[in-house]
Amino acid sequence: MPDKVYRTAIYCRLSREDGDKVESNSIASQRAICEDYIARHDDLELVCEPFVDDGYSGVSFNRPQFKKLEEAIRKGALDCIVVKDLSRFSRNYIDGGRYIEKIFPQLGIRFIAINDAYDSLTGDPQSDSFVIPFKNLINDSYCKDISMKIRSSLEVKQKSGEFVGSFAPYGYMKSLENKNQLIVDEAVSEYVQMIFSMYKDGFSIGRIAKRLNQMGVLSPMEYKHSAGVKFDTVFKTSDTAKWTYKAVQRILTNEVYIGVLAQGKRGTPNYKVRVVKSKDESEWVKVENAHEALVSYEDFMAVKVMMQRDMRCSPDQDEAHLFSGFLFCGDCQQPMIRKTVPSKTKKYIYYVCSTNKHSRTCSPHSIAAKEVEEKVFRAIHDQIELVINLEHALGMIERLPSQSRKAFNYEAQIAKIEEEIERYQKLKLGLYENFIGGVIDKSEYFEFRSSYTKIIEDKQEALLRVKKEMKQTVTTGTTERNWVTLFKQYENVEELNRRVLMSLVDRILIHENHAIEIVFKYRDEYQQTLEYVLGYADELDIAV
Repeated sequence: MPDKVYRTAIYCRLSREDGDKVESNSIASQRAICEDYIARHDDLELVCEPFVDDGYSGVSFNRPQFKKLEEAIRKGALDCIVVKDLSRFSRNYIDGGRYIEKIFPQLGIRFIAINDAYDSLTGDPQSDSFVIPFKNLINDSYCKDISMKIRSSLEVKQKSGEFVGSFAPYGYMKSLENKNQLIVDEAVSEYVQMIFSMYKDGFSIGRIAKRLNQMGVLSPMEYKHSAGVKFDTVFKTSDTAKWTYKAVQRILTNEVYIGVLAQGKRGTPNYKVRVVKSKDESEWVKVENAHEALVSYEDFMAVKVMMQRDMRCSPDQDEAHLFSGFLFCGDCQQPMIRKTVPSKTKKYIYYVCSTNKHSRTCSPHSIAAKEVEEKVFRAIHDQIELVINLEHALGMIERLPSQSRKAFNYEAQIAKIEEEIERYQKLKLGLYENFIGGVIDKSEYFEFRSSYTKIIEDKQEALLRVKKEMKQTVTTGTTERNWVTLFKQYENVEELNRRVLMSLVDRILIHENHAIEIVFKYRDEYQQTLEYVLGYADELDIAV
């Protein structure tokens, strides 16, 4: 009989991340090897079921079953731990060595790694002090190498437009033929389109969520569960997950619905740090036209702009007012406030400058809602007519012989817009020096900075649109002018509504004496096309 019988436990680990997927490393294989070893040694007695961490990396000791094993050790319930080899115990050179060389000896724990022929009771301290750290270093390096290969492989897939996420975004599903390709999920894609449509019609995000719940539409999480997907989240606060403000907002702001695949938004600093952190947007991997879009680029951008503006409505309203988020003071550029004044059986609705209301530092710019509606409606009709006339002129130009047609010089347009962006960026940078030098005061500094920032953002959006249109250029030299189509679809509109405003209008400026300035969308494209057409005015006798 041995002098001492060690109360022994088996520890098994299998990772799904660092390449431990071969059959010889399976949990069943590890358990069989350890049980056979214990059975052949009289001084070892298996006193409990094996501690098994299936699906946990050896880089960290933050593993549930290992923590239970450590708890049993500290309570004095065990004297010995048996593992198949050192790599099953740890792939962390520093922490693995700390347990084997310090913690286990201090606690009187015998540690056995079968395939590495290591037994802390019978080993040679001098030899082990060199061999064990060396093997731990090799295991650590192996994990690092696997991590780098996985990261590199994922990055290559992301850059080629392959979807590498665990779950497809709501409205899409993974293709059965290619799990890295997103395809439209016909069962729920209509709800994504409905969300964008309702927002364009003036519904607030909260009202959209409420309407979806009233309709009995399954929330993204519940839809995953109904499809048999094992998915959970800490944000679930009841047995059945409902549509929430955040759920709708995530859909309205997700570029995936215009065919853009943005991946690599979160990650770990390295293979040893398991804390996942959000990355800066500049580090994301974005691929355009990676899959079929559910909403148009124009609708997505219109919604994006409006979400940055004040769209609040009263609790008893389902929809925002007609001009909510569109009206601004022509002087201070701040939003106009809607006011209602009851008078006997009637209600008079008008708009006033918010700055004037709060601080009286700007004039009221007061104007009746009815007058704004009438003037804006007429102006939109006039602009639509101008765009249609412009399209007719383009048609005449495109019917000219090819040798008579001038090239639509996109390169020159792009260069011009880039020059303007650079000019306003320099002006913006010089503002602080002017402020310090006393050329402008504090209020002027912030006013000019805000103005320049808005101009730069508008120019950058125009630059993206021109580049996009340039890509759509067909072999004949003509182009698909989506913005023209947008205006034409409202040619016969009989009343002003938010859908028309969202599609065609950027903002409406209210000046003194009831003067109204409408800033239409695609004004840069309109101006560039107009200049192009005017180049043929003499030849074709075009009146624009």
